[in-house]
Amino acid sequence: MKRAFILLWKGLTRFLTAIAEWFTVILGMKDDSMYGKILRRTVGTCFTLMVLFVTSAAVAAFVEGIVGTFCNDSEELYDTQYLSRNTTYYVADGKDGYIENENGKKTIKGISWIAKPLGDDSLVCYSNGRKRGYFNIYSGKTVIKPQYAHAWIFSEGLASVDDNGWIKFIDGTGKVVIDLKMPYIPGIEGYVFHNQHCAVHNDRRDRWGLINKQGQWVLNAEYFSIEPCDTFWILDNGKEQSMITDNMQTVIPFSAGSVRISLRDQTIIATMSDHTVKTFNLQGDLIEDFCIQNIEMMTYDTEKLYSAESLEDEYSGYESTPIQAVAKCKRYEAEYGWYGLMTPEGKILTPPAYSSIEAIGADLYFCQNDNSNGILLNGKGEKVDEKNF
Repeated sequence: MKRAFILLWKGLTRFLTAIAEWFTVILGMKDDSMYGKILRRTVGTCFTLMVLFVTSAAVAAFVEGIVGTFCNDSEELYDTQYLSRNTTYYVADGKDGYIENENGKKTIKGISWIAKPLGDDSLVCYSNGRKRGYFNIYSGKTVIKPQYAHAWIFSEGLASVDDNGWIKFIDGTGKVVIDLKMPYIPGIEGYVFHNQHCAVHNDRRDRWGLINKQGQWVLNAEYFSIEPCDTFWILDNGKEQSMITDNMQTVIPFSAGSVRISLRDQTIIATMSDHTVKTFNLQGDLIEDFCIQNIEMMTYDTEKLYSAESLEDEYSGYESTPIQAVAKCKRYEAEYGWYGLMTPEGKILTPPAYSSIEAIGADLYFCQNDNSNGILLNGKGEKVDEKNF
């Protein structure tokens, strides 16, 4: 390799010297005078240095490209998560992720995924592909080393972990503070505290209850589901739903098919099992007993047909289309997708018990429920005929 560089250098210098000699001859600089010699050597030297500079730059760029291709540590990133002003999570294509601090130092490597905490908690759950642990979101340093088969995010100062097959709650130092002697059951995720309480299942995983941060049961595990909703909890007993406050006071008793909160209006919307909808304030006081979200007129086909004379020639094929007229009654929608009949004046004729209502006459309506059973009703909401489909 050394001999090759020597030969390359000699060849390059001779080539540059020849170019310089040619250049000075072209300029008319003769070698028979002192002035000509000085001028020729000065121009030749400058030209040689310039060419050497350009050549060195080209070689350096070439070498940098080769090194960057095979040896550079830079990676093409496809996921970046800003964690704090001091730490960022990076994932390179085809490689594990890593945490980098504000100084560009990688503090943790070999990360499969991360899960950020809720609220003001500062510990981030992460996996190294085998076990799960926690690192500080501000320093990027591991606080609880990966040691759990399963672990969940920190919330309100606590996190749940699978400690050798048992679900336990730890604090920010990794100390176990709640041990319910509850086995880990695959398929269950969450175990997150909201409003100082956490929904936890029983040993059979078929009922849910609430515990406080001391590990005490404040609601026994007897509900089909318990979901947080703002500062409330929604309980489901398998048939109806109820809503309670964070201090376990009942706001909406078991009576509704579903309950939700409209944060924009600061109201509780309760959809009853008969598809009617009621609204309450956040204290549970009734605001509206029968909510209607939409009212529509209905049309039906008459026996009259469109005349071709009233249409453009190119639309004459529509001459067999029936003329439509507006039916007497209207249909209203209470729960989404559930309809009832009302008079033109707005009097309710039927409950919202039908998934479809169509007018088939001036004052005759075909109504279907979710089982596709259809009945005919007149303008008084009375049954005329029934057909099963």
